[in-house]
Amino acid sequence: MYRVLIVDDIDILRYDLKRMKVWGETTGFAIEDEASDGREALKKLRESSFDLLITDIRMPVMDGMELLRAVSKENLCPCIVMLSDYTEYSYAREGLLHGAFDYLGKPVNQNDILELLGRAKIFLDQKKEQKEKITQWEDMAVSSFFPTQQVDKVVSLMFKDQKLASQAITELLDLVGNALENDSKKGAVILENAFESILTKLLKEYKWIELYVDVSSFRPDNLGGSNSWDELYQKVQETCSKLLEFLSKFVVWKQEDGVAKRAALLILNNISENTTIKDVADSLFISKAYLSELFKRDTGLSLLDYMSSVKIERAKYLLETTTIKNYEIAEMLGFRDPEYFSKVFKKHTGVPPSSYRKENMP
Repeated sequence: MYRVLIVDDIDILRYDLKRMKVWGETTGFAIEDEASDGREALKKLRESSFDLLITDIRMPVMDGMELLRAVSKENLCPCIVMLSDYTEYSYAREGLLHGAFDYLGKPVNQNDILELLGRAKIFLDQKKEQKEKITQWEDMAVSSFFPTQQVDKVVSLMFKDQKLASQAITELLDLVGNALENDSKKGAVILENAFESILTKLLKEYKWIELYVDVSSFRPDNLGGSNSWDELYQKVQETCSKLLEFLSKFVVWKQEDGVAKRAALLILNNISENTTIKDVADSLFISKAYLSELFKRDTGLSLLDYMSSVKIERAKYLLETTTIKNYEIAEMLGFRDPEYFSKVFKKHTGVPPSSYRKENMP
């Protein structure tokens, strides 16, 4: 049973939510506790484990957005739903950009929350399965053969030299293949867990990745169903190539550390904050002109072109995964004129935002 914490400063609204006939075995969710403001909720989240947080946006002491940021930063709850009335939808949409699972309009409709709980259960079930897989490879690393050093090498090279990273992936495949040449099934399990480890390490160090892509798309499909090492190798190589191709759109810095890398990471991590070149320059305590000069020298790209391409990648992800209107996406990404956003988007993708959404929305 998934544990739920509800947060609202109005007692009657919490009561109405609790008495809805959506809790228990029917949905797999149970309300375990409640709070009247964000600060009280944060204390409860730090003291106990919850799977789903349902919180109002407007509250005294600490509001829902502050709570969302704190919970996301401390990784206290995997699934967060915002409650908002029609005047607060812009805040709710902002919540989606900061990691909320979804939002519900107030007053809450029983059918709406039932539908949301169904989707939340699928999401949490997948999270649980991923966690079990990670535990599995951690146990394997201790109890038997697991290419820990090679996994670390792959992750490190992905942000230094992608050609070398590709070679390191081939070495990883050869290492597992040579150790388990007569047992492709066990090899499939180890490679699947090795890849899960690579993704986990990438996300731990580079949280921005989740702003631009559904990470599950980088998990090799059905390795256990491979009938030979050749088939196994091909599946992993294809998935790794897909991951490296994605990273190549963003990883433009040549130095392990330096102004270009720090500028790029600031842009990537804060793309939903309407970050400007001046903001980046101010954060690095240098002038706009000097920052642009250093970035061009180290990457071969203009900072403006890089920022535009990153914004378009974020826009593509939002068009693929949300129903946020085109003009709202433009505004979120710092484009004051929606028509100019459409023009830039078409320049990068070949199609306007509306056509892209039709072609790519599931």
